[in-house]
Amino acid sequence: MNRKRFRVSRSVVATAVAVLLLAGCGGGRLDGGFGGPVGELDHDAVLRVTSSSPTRNLDPYLQTSYGGWGYITTVFDRLTTVDKDGNLIPGLAKSWRFAPDGSYLEMVLRDDVRFHDGAVFDAATVVANIGRGKNLAGSTVKAALQNITGVDVVDDHTVRLRLVPGTGVELPGVFSTNVGMMVSPKVIEAGTDIRNGPGAGGSGAYEVREYVPEESLSLVRAPGTNWDPAAGRLAGIEFETIPNARTRLNGLKTGMTDLSWVSSANEVVEAQSLGRAGSLGVDEVVFRNVLGLYMRPDGDLAKPEVRQAVASAIDPDAVSALFSGTCRPHRQMYPAGSWPADPSYRYPYPFDPDRARALVRSAGGAKIALAFGAGTNTENTANVLQGNLSKVGIDASLNPVPNTQNEPRYIAGDFPSMVANSFSPKVDPAETVNTFLFGPYALANGNPKIRDLGAKAADPTLTHEQRAPIYQQIWDLALREAMFVPICNQTNAQIFTGKVVGVDDIPWVDLGIFDIRHVGMTK
Repeated sequence: MNRKRFRVSRSVVATAVAVLLLAGCGGGRLDGGFGGPVGELDHDAVLRVTSSSPTRNLDPYLQTSYGGWGYITTVFDRLTTVDKDGNLIPGLAKSWRFAPDGSYLEMVLRDDVRFHDGAVFDAATVVANIGRGKNLAGSTVKAALQNITGVDVVDDHTVRLRLVPGTGVELPGVFSTNVGMMVSPKVIEAGTDIRNGPGAGGSGAYEVREYVPEESLSLVRAPGTNWDPAAGRLAGIEFETIPNARTRLNGLKTGMTDLSWVSSANEVVEAQSLGRAGSLGVDEVVFRNVLGLYMRPDGDLAKPEVRQAVASAIDPDAVSALFSGTCRPHRQMYPAGSWPADPSYRYPYPFDPDRARALVRSAGGAKIALAFGAGTNTENTANVLQGNLSKVGIDASLNPVPNTQNEPRYIAGDFPSMVANSFSPKVDPAETVNTFLFGPYALANGNPKIRDLGAKAADPTLTHEQRAPIYQQIWDLALREAMFVPICNQTNAQIFTGKVVGVDDIPWVDLGIFDIRHVGMTK
């Protein structure tokens, strides 16, 4: 899946972000993609990172949100991974294929991986981890593994995952998340609680030195040679959770931080200015997440014409202006250029106040309460939407909710609508359908045609080329239900000091998180 990048000017030193990284962890001169030689890797460096999302625990199978994934990718390796553009690539699994009849997924595993405790990674390890994910008390990955009916060991480094008929096509993509993170079989056998300290239970390039939940995480490079030659370039990594974007940006300006991210409009605009001045390195990435309005068929919103009126009343350009142009209008579910997206798609409810007014009149009036995370960048968005809706005769009120409660309470059915930036297209569209169209968000509105098409598109024997037009039809039908109004994609600005290299290649930045296994620093 394509990932769109926008760069601003950088100082000669900061241009190291486009560096052609050396294979392996050995020394040697680095060639900067813009500025020529920029120095040697400093294997004694400690990278200081700040992030808005907290890490509540370190157990891959007990993650309650994807905001915590980035912290533990450095410790636990995954069966598959994604590159900077969201393309699925090998990880601990070298290759995979579905049976001709779709009855199983076969994965061929690396044979050169050991966990920090000395245990060998093999087929039996995969069996143990899938069993743990299914049976661990409080497991948050159980649902993702539910279509696996059993795991067969073909040989020491080959496994076959037996599947419920017609399911499992999303699993290779799912395994690039915390679901695919492998824990040492010694840890599993001992029943160790790794929420606050995995010890030597990972196989990644780093081990945990100290951890304070929701505050900080200190990592050191694991002893020995990691199987991934591009990982482990640093002596350590220091993570600190700082929710305020202004504080994170100031940390870079004062030299207290080496790497962070900001997506609030004011901070992005300032970061652009600092990048043009050469004070900091800045790399702008368009979010994969779509900022939009969720709706449930409750109250007036149970009427299709009211939901269509709401959709037609929303002006994406007004929202983009609110973000100083850093939220780019986007009116479909998948990013442009990704295989499930429709390059010729036209959103059925473009901004049309006259049409919205007519729909409101035909419905006999309309009322909506817009829930949003208080103090987040959706607050101003909600205010703009309230103005849009009021102009067409919709009685729109604001419902500020503590940010930690907004999404869970909407999912629980407490609110009929919600302004949020949480619509996140998955690596495989089958997972998007399961999560957003028929999961807790129910954007398909129970449409049986969407369900039938979803089952057809999830056939693991089909190619991307065969599945794409089916999914394009699904997205169109779902958006016509007007349960979700896509508005725009925000910008996530990576900001970093001149010694940090590999920033251009960080996966997941378009999700608002990060995978910094391959980041390094120069001397």
